[in-house]
Amino acid sequence: MTTPSDEYRISWWLGEFASRKTELAFQKYMQDIINRQLRIVLLVWGGLLLLFAVPDWTALGLTQPFYHLLSYRLIIVLALVAVVLSIKPETDFFTISYVIAVIVVAGFSGFMMEFYYRPDIAIWTIGVIMIQIMGLFMFIPIRFNLAFAGGLYGVVITMVTRQVMGTSGADLIGLFFLLMLPFVLGAATALRLNFLQRSQFILLSQTETINQELELEIDRRHKLELKLKEMAATDPLTGLYNRREYEMLFAHEIERARRLDSPLSVCIADLDHFKEVNDTYGHDAGDEVLRRTARLIRDKTRSMDIVGRLGGEEFIILLPEASRNQAAMIGNRILEALASTDIDVGTAIVRIKATIGVAQLLPDDRDFNAAIRRADAAMYRGKEAGRNRVEIDPG
Repeated sequence: MTTPSDEYRISWWLGEFASRKTELAFQKYMQDIINRQLRIVLLVWGGLLLLFAVPDWTALGLTQPFYHLLSYRLIIVLALVAVVLSIKPETDFFTISYVIAVIVVAGFSGFMMEFYYRPDIAIWTIGVIMIQIMGLFMFIPIRFNLAFAGGLYGVVITMVTRQVMGTSGADLIGLFFLLMLPFVLGAATALRLNFLQRSQFILLSQTETINQELELEIDRRHKLELKLKEMAATDPLTGLYNRREYEMLFAHEIERARRLDSPLSVCIADLDHFKEVNDTYGHDAGDEVLRRTARLIRDKTRSMDIVGRLGGEEFIILLPEASRNQAAMIGNRILEALASTDIDVGTAIVRIKATIGVAQLLPDDRDFNAAIRRADAAMYRGKEAGRNRVEIDPG
């Protein structure tokens, strides 16, 4: 199991994340910067190689040694140009590092010809090699282990070349320490830079993780708040508005109806013989009947209508901009749907009927409770008249 510390642990000798996944994420984050830097550095490198052909020509003229040095420079420049042209947004950092490392080795190898053809400037050539070693670590964005190997190769090939050319042992020791100076400084600087870049990436990643967790927590709290509001406004069994909520909505609709002088009606629906369902099939069956009835009423009413659970097996429906006759039509639609709907209560299939009382808000009603009482009275008259019907309050 990978722990957060393992995920962000940086290898001290590679300057890379120990986790391959994290290192790839870092490379992706740095990809645009690395690609841009690579293009610039490689083009500058190629330009300098061509520029330094001028002093070779000045010193050697159009001779065979000059053409040998020029050929080496052109081969390296063409390789650098090919790499620059091959760099794309999706270029893999690890692959390109190996390609550049090969060019570095070829570059150091070819540069050794300067000692043979230009022995007069050997000190200057060593100075350029030192700059190349330092630049390899500090300016070329490749993997540290490959830069280390390339720099070490530059030190070794220079030492071997000077030994072959007869440099004394004492001078070779001095040369070794001279070359190791840019090598050690460059390696230390590159390693420190790798650590700093990855430490910055760790902070960024952790910040993004914290922000994502905060966003998730905010979203969770928002959903919880909506759920709590829903629970506070609805009946837990049927999902319809509870008394507190529908009375508040009723007050708003009454005010609007008075202001616009539009009709406003109410229906009270009571399920017929509901007690028999509970007694015969149990309270779970009764709950299922109430849930299905609530959904059916909601489906058969308009989107602007307000449906609530009055209590027990009673439902209340407020119908804005509907007269008592229009409300009665909706009530009959509900009864027809109930009569044709099979309700599976687990142990049986039942059909339920209801009696609905309808009343309209009258101009002299002081509040809506008067209309509700008339609708309730109409519903009871419907019960006495045989049930399964819509009874309209005459007003």
